Amino acid sequence: MASPMPQDVEPAPYDTGPSLYEYQLQTQRFCADTGQTFINPEDLTAYINRARREVAMRSQSIRILPPVQGAITTINVVNGGQNYVDPVVLISWPDAPSGTQPNPRGLRATAQAVMSNGVITGVTITNGGSGYFQPVVFIVEKALLGTSIWEDPPWGWWPYADQQSAHVDGLAANLGYGAIAEAQIQPILQTQGFQEVYPFSAVPLTSFPGVRAIFAVKGISFIFMNYRYSIPCFSFTDYQAYVRIYPQQYLYVPTACAQYGQGVNGSLYMYPIPATFYQMEWDCFCLPNDLQTDDDFEAIPLPWTDAVPYFAAHLAYLGLQNNNAAQYYLSLYDDMVHRYSAYARPGRKVNPYGRWSAFT
Repeated sequence: MASPMPQDVEPAPYDTGPSLYEYQLQTQRFCADTGQTFINPEDLTAYINRARREVAMRSQSIRILPPVQGAITTINVVNGGQNYVDPVVLISWPDAPSGTQPNPRGLRATAQAVMSNGVITGVTITNGGSGYFQPVVFIVEKALLGTSIWEDPPWGWWPYADQQSAHVDGLAANLGYGAIAEAQIQPILQTQGFQEVYPFSAVPLTSFPGVRAIFAVKGISFIFMNYRYSIPCFSFTDYQAYVRIYPQQYLYVPTACAQYGQGVNGSLYMYPIPATFYQMEWDCFCLPNDLQTDDDFEAIPLPWTDAVPYFAAHLAYLGLQNNNAAQYYLSLYDDMVHRYSAYARPGRKVNPYGRWSAFT
């Protein structure tokens, strides 16, 4: 019997790719200038970073799904309550697991209450967990744990518990009651109530090392009522004329969109205008951060990094006014980047069993 796939292990580290020095060295070889006689290092770095942007756009190889769930970063006390003796912070189980390593089912967050004279003054997070969209926090007396309403199931949420129950049970037992706390998670991609326009620049990218900006969005999906669905994206002309005909009267989860701004200044319009927070997944193509030192992370994956020196050499020869060599390396670049895309994206048979499919 085969061993099961590990569920809670750290993923393999990113391949960091070539360093700036390695790019410089290969480009200098192509230009027969390893002694830096004709091309100064500052120009060479500029050529390499421009070539990296070209490769990223041509290959569309920096492709990401911005997070729609995250870890809890802070828990704010809204009301400190009173008469607490031994308070316990209970945090809901992850409500939006990512399905990815290291915690595909999510990781439950933990925290401790800070108390002064029976009043909750703060909450200290001991583990932010993962896989949260709308976490719920209760502060209850430890003496109430284990009762039918506050039993803590191994996976899930208390079936009957709510904030009012915590207050009533604490008051009835002459214990602490009245504390209210709200959890905040790390930035995720979600709608905002009454907001129709979403700029590319507002998408959180901090969880993707080496990624600078989104320049195109291929598709948009929403997660609503435990269902993920993709929405059509119209031209803005059609969206303006036929879709957004009721500007403010209709609020719900979006079912259509249109792009207006372009490139890194792009923006998406959503309709119906969102009524509240909804998780939305964007299939994004991105540009990399510039490499300034050898310690900077390379977001372009192999094999496309091998194409960077060809286009950098093309730019270098343009700078040297050698148009024949510039055209030669541009042709080589076109050929190489096409080859790498063909190697990395082999044709696949959608269904090896013929026409029948549960999904078509």
